[in-house]
Amino acid sequence: MGVTSHNEGDRIARCLESVVEQSLGAERVEVIVVDDGSTDSTVEIASSYAQRAAWAGFEVHAQGNTGSPSRGRNLVIERARGEFVFLMDGDDYLGPEALAALTREAERHRADVVTGRYVGVNRPAPNIRDAEGSRAGKYHSGWLNSLHVQKLFRSEFLRALPYRFNEELIYCNDHPFMVAAFLYARRTARVNDVDCYFITLEPDEPSEVEGSARRGHISRAEITAVQQLRFLHDVFGNLALARGRAGEVGKLAGRMRVHYWNRFLKNQLPALMLRKQDPAKVVELAQHAQYMSVLYGVEASASGLTEEAHLMLDALHSDDAQQIQATALEVRELARAKAVGTAG
Repeated sequence: MGVTSHNEGDRIARCLESVVEQSLGAERVEVIVVDDGSTDSTVEIASSYAQRAAWAGFEVHAQGNTGSPSRGRNLVIERARGEFVFLMDGDDYLGPEALAALTREAERHRADVVTGRYVGVNRPAPNIRDAEGSRAGKYHSGWLNSLHVQKLFRSEFLRALPYRFNEELIYCNDHPFMVAAFLYARRTARVNDVDCYFITLEPDEPSEVEGSARRGHISRAEITAVQQLRFLHDVFGNLALARGRAGEVGKLAGRMRVHYWNRFLKNQLPALMLRKQDPAKVVELAQHAQYMSVLYGVEASASGLTEEAHLMLDALHSDDAQQIQATALEVRELARAKAVGTAG
């Protein structure tokens, strides 16, 4: 169990208590907490849990602030001694049957990655959206709805991946990592009948308004357009490397490339656009997104883009912030309506 934290003094106890209470048994759980320069009581509270249970292992590492959980997650991957690693954020918590259910599915299917059912607390839950006729463990575009890293991984698989968390990314560092994991996993599995992971947004933590105070690693208001979209270099870099390989990985990378463009243009980018209050920053983001779309050849995927993705892509050529945001809102509403229709 790898827990990364930053200023979670009011929440880290809830997180670790949910680990203590796992039906799997604490004697089978090793806990590695990596704190990213907290200035509150997070480290002290986390350290107090070393004696709360008969752990297989428990350690707390306090490091200087880096602005993201990437370095902490890489340290967890290096130090974990068990067969599996579960990556967790210090402000979230587990359902009591989570680790038992996840490890059971991993062993049953010999899976490298197991996704549990997310429950959103004051926010949407990023669960995999099933495509019509999809089969368990068989990739489809709905997987890309679940690019959060709070999943169970086989330790040897993580250490063999040709990608680590990029410690220079201060935004969206989980996307390129999960793209790599989904690309190279020999087998995957899912737990659909157990509430595994409660992914939270506290009522006092606004997420939609740029300039709002945030408790996390860094405020979105401090991130430039270049910084916000830097993760795309890693996403498409991973896909390009995989496409250069022969066999199923190369074929999968080609499909995932189109699917990722759709996800980015109809979900991620509109959300970023709508958080902006400064018209100049809206236009700046549009211009950089347009540059990235050219750099990574969105036109090669044009035939596979959805109506919403095309709308957002076309809007990037505008220098009218109001029009760009109006399109972003239209795109999000269209995407949500289609998602509800599919679910129904």
